Amino acid sequence: MNNAIEIGAHCVVRINGRFFLVVEIEVESLNIEEFVFIRISEREFRALIREGVQRCTISNRVPTNGEFICVLIVDGQAFAVFDVENNVDEAVLVRISLERAENLIRRGARRCNVINR
Repeated sequence: MNNAIEIGAHCVVRINGRFFLVVEIEVESLNIEEFVFIRISEREFRALIREGVQRCTISNRVPTNGEFICVLIVDGQAFAVFDVENNVDEAVLVRISLERAENLIRRGARRCNVINR
């Protein structure tokens, strides 16, 4: 079985009444690490919680052992997204100002990929 592509951190999050499934896609051999935010309904959000999917961590502080991945902007709210690998692979969304988010993007930070379906 080929394990070239792996799913890392995955969780669900609610931001300003919008719901997202967050999935990290990893391809170690090509050094690809990408977070994807998939817009889901509240019903789907609740179903995933019932299935055991954890809620994403939202914090006001940058994790000490996290790797910065991208900037997420939803309805005027901004987050710096970090991949934290302790005992488990975890996505941490750190609240930042919209001004800070725009500054990071201007300096070359990636915007998080959001799929609206």
